[in-house]
Amino acid sequence: MKNKLQIGGVLAAVAAGALFSSATLAHEAGKANDSYVGATGHHHITDSSGNCVRTGSWKKEDMTVDCGAEPVVEVKKAPPPPPPPAPPAEPVYETVSLSAGALFDTNKSDLKAEGQSQLDALASKIGGNAKVTDVKIIGHTDSMGAESYNQQLSVRRATTVRDYLASKGVDSSLMSISGMGESSPVADNKTREGRAKNRRVEVSIGVSQQVK
Repeated sequence: MKNKLQIGGVLAAVAAGALFSSATLAHEAGKANDSYVGATGHHHITDSSGNCVRTGSWKKEDMTVDCGAEPVVEVKKAPPPPPPPAPPAEPVYETVSLSAGALFDTNKSDLKAEGQSQLDALASKIGGNAKVTDVKIIGHTDSMGAESYNQQLSVRRATTVRDYLASKGVDSSLMSISGMGESSPVADNKTREGRAKNRRVEVSIGVSQQVK
């Protein structure tokens, strides 16, 4: 009889232990707050399924990452794009006005010796500056004679100047020509002196800095 009682006691103790472990098995997970049951060390208490044990005051917004809330993923903003490169600086133009009287005989577009020496100096100036971006050559006349003839003459003279500069080493791709005829006077065409000033070839040299 005594043995039966001892065996029964052992079985009862085992059953109680199993019940206790299934109902009250707990482990720590994170720091507890007022919404969760905490152990002595102020950690969350979880049940055997790993769920945090909640207090009666628990609300949905009290969920923590340790107790089922989705972790907050910090979205990093992409760095701003680099600023666009600065546009290239506009070229600076220096205009050299060559007297047509020094370059050509009356109503002619063939260079005189005096004109060649002036263009030699100009070609040296242009060719010696690596920062030249373009060269605009524009012919002008006075108002004597037919307007259409003056227009053609101004183009021919500009062409002669371009071809001579190219023969002296100035890059042809940098040069452009045009003729203004009598349409752009700089002085009074009613006077001899004024007409002499209007007969000219202007060479505008574009550079990234002023030609010295």
